[in-house]
Amino acid sequence: MLLPALTFAELHAVVVEGLPGDQVYAEQFDRQVTAISMALRSVTERERVRVFRSDEASRDAVLGHLKSLQSEVRSSDQFALFLIGHGSYDDVEYKFNIPGPDLTGEDIAASLDEMRTADQVFVNTSSSSGAMVDLVANEDRIVVLATRSGAERHATRFGDYFAIALGDPGADVDKNQRISVKEAFDFAERQVSDHFERNDQMATEHARLEGQSADRMALARLGGTLPNVVDTALGELIADRDTLNAEIDTLRLGRDDMPQADYQSALLEKMLELARVEDAIEARQEELGANE
Repeated sequence: MLLPALTFAELHAVVVEGLPGDQVYAEQFDRQVTAISMALRSVTERERVRVFRSDEASRDAVLGHLKSLQSEVRSSDQFALFLIGHGSYDDVEYKFNIPGPDLTGEDIAASLDEMRTADQVFVNTSSSSGAMVDLVANEDRIVVLATRSGAERHATRFGDYFAIALGDPGADVDKNQRISVKEAFDFAERQVSDHFERNDQMATEHARLEGQSADRMALARLGGTLPNVVDTALGELIADRDTLNAEIDTLRLGRDDMPQADYQSALLEKMLELARVEDAIEARQEELGANE
């Protein structure tokens, strides 16, 4: 059977930290940005993750970088944009708070629309982020917003839990050692709900997830980057497993563009190959343990 050629999708990511306002939020946002950027570097090359800390996140710098990426990101690539901070909404316009002129919802939407790839994820953990939904949501783009609407103006807890999810095995529902957008969202949403219930408080935030492929885009690999392995054979097997996982992610992302029978056949072939590699890794680990 002839199957469509798979093009490996490179992930390009931008993480923007907004103004904290006080020390409590400075520590919170720093923690979230660090966790998210480290998670992203477990699924893509370090140089493809650009982090703007709050002191350098000017409107011109962020929009200029997004503009430069438009020529680098291919149609077959993936793109992720994270806004970590405070937002505001005056019933007309959403703004993400940074030094100098704020980033507006229109600024962000225009930058996303101009990216060549349709495989995008936009995560905004700020207050009032729900005000952006009509600007950024479409059937291709994955959108994660910490609030249901612009009217939810309190500082959010969602970002902390979303960042935690990217390194928590408890968020890995399918146990494939990767955390998808949907897995991270579901984990964070549950934790936020539990927080308000534990404290007998009325919830002031309700996160929302838009987009059809949130379960197929990975934001983190558990265990981080490829571990240092003394045994060459085991190291090669682990590298093979990571390659197969990446190929399966790419295949899943492109399933809507393939005949269903072709997709199922290709996925089955990859899954069987992955199972063989997992068995070989387990056997090699047992062999090494017996020789110690």
